[in-house]
Amino acid sequence: MVYRIYSRQNLTNLVQLSSLINSSLETQEALNNALMSVEQSLNAEVSSIFEVDQAKGELFILLARGPGSDKIKAMRLNIGQGIAGWVAQTEKPLICSDPYADARFSRHFDDESGFRTRSILCVPLKSRDRLVGVVEVINKLDAQGFTDEDLEILTMLGNMIGPALENAQLYGRLKEKLSLTREELKVVENKLLQTERLAALGKLSRGVAHEVRNPVMIIGGFTRRLQKRLPADDPAQEMIAPILHELRRLEQMVAEIEAFTVLLEPDIKPRDLAGVLDRVLAASAGALAQRQIVLERRIHPDLPRIPLDENLMGQALGHLIDNAVEAMPNGGRLRLTVTPEPKGVRLALRDTGVGIAPEDLPYLFDPFSPPNPTAPVWA
Repeated sequence: MVYRIYSRQNLTNLVQLSSLINSSLETQEALNNALMSVEQSLNAEVSSIFEVDQAKGELFILLARGPGSDKIKAMRLNIGQGIAGWVAQTEKPLICSDPYADARFSRHFDDESGFRTRSILCVPLKSRDRLVGVVEVINKLDAQGFTDEDLEILTMLGNMIGPALENAQLYGRLKEKLSLTREELKVVENKLLQTERLAALGKLSRGVAHEVRNPVMIIGGFTRRLQKRLPADDPAQEMIAPILHELRRLEQMVAEIEAFTVLLEPDIKPRDLAGVLDRVLAASAGALAQRQIVLERRIHPDLPRIPLDENLMGQALGHLIDNAVEAMPNGGRLRLTVTPEPKGVRLALRDTGVGIAPEDLPYLFDPFSPPNPTAPVWA
C-alpha cells in the first residue's frame, strides 16, 4: 500500500473545500464554492461540473468557471462523448495530458468558446454509489501538467462534491414542492375568504331583502289602488306611471336578492338541453334585435339528454346572454356552439364585445360586483 504525503497547502484546501461545499444548500452557490476551491487546490485555469441526465443519456453543464465558460453553459454532451462523457460512461477518473492527440477528446467546446484546451483532469461524481455528475478541471498552470497527486486530490474532492450536489438537488426539489404547497395554500385561503365573504354578503342580503320587501309591497299596493281610482285622463296618472315602473324594478331586485340568498335544491334529471336553449334564446330575441346583435346558432342536431335543472340552466344561460348584450352596446355577433362529447356536451358562448380587465378577474364570481369590460375577445 502506498501512503502519499500531501502538502500543508493541499490539506488546508481540502479542509476549506469541505467547509465551503457544506456552507449552502443552494445549488449554484454550493457548486461555485466547490469549483473555486478546486481551482485553488489544483492551480487550474478552468473548471466545470456536469450533471447526468439519465433519461436523455446526456451531460449538461450546471456550472462553469474560467475563460470562455459563458459560451458553453448551454451545451450538452452525450454520455460517452468527449472526455467528460467517457468518464461518465466508465465511471473512471482520467488525466489527459494531450487532448488533441486523444481520440476521446471533443473539440466542440473549444470551437464554440475560442478557448484552447491543453490538459484535462476529470473524475466522476457519485453519491451513495450512484453517478450524479462529473467534475472537470482544465489547463494546469504549472508546467508539468496534472499529476497523480492531483488526480487523488480531485477524487477526494469529488467524493465530497457528489453528495453535496445530490443534497443541493434534493433541497431544490423540496423548495419547489414547498413553493407549490404555499401557492396551493394561498389558493385555498383565498377560496375560504371568498366563502366567508359570500356568507356575510348572503346574510346581509337576506336582511336587506326582508326590510325592503314589505315597504315595497305596501307602496306598490297603494299606488296601484290609487291608479285604478283615478280617472284615466287625470294628470296624476303621468306621475303614477314612473312610480310603478321603479317599483317593478325594486320588486325584481328584491326577488333576485332572495334568489341569491336562498339556494334551492336542484331538480336534476335527464333532460333535453336543446329545448332549454330554444326557450332562452326566444326570450332573448327582443334584446338581441334591439342591440342589432346577430345570433349564430351552432347546435348539433343529435344532442343526448343530459342531467340538468332546466330552471337553473336557463337562468345561467340567460345571465350569460344578458352580459353579452351589455358588452355589445353598438351591436355585434353572439355565437352559441353546442356539441356532443364522450361524457356529455360542450356549450360555448362567445361574443364580439369587450372582455374583462385582468384586475377584475379575481372578483368575477362576486355577486353585485360586475367587472369592467375593457378588451375585445372575438377571435
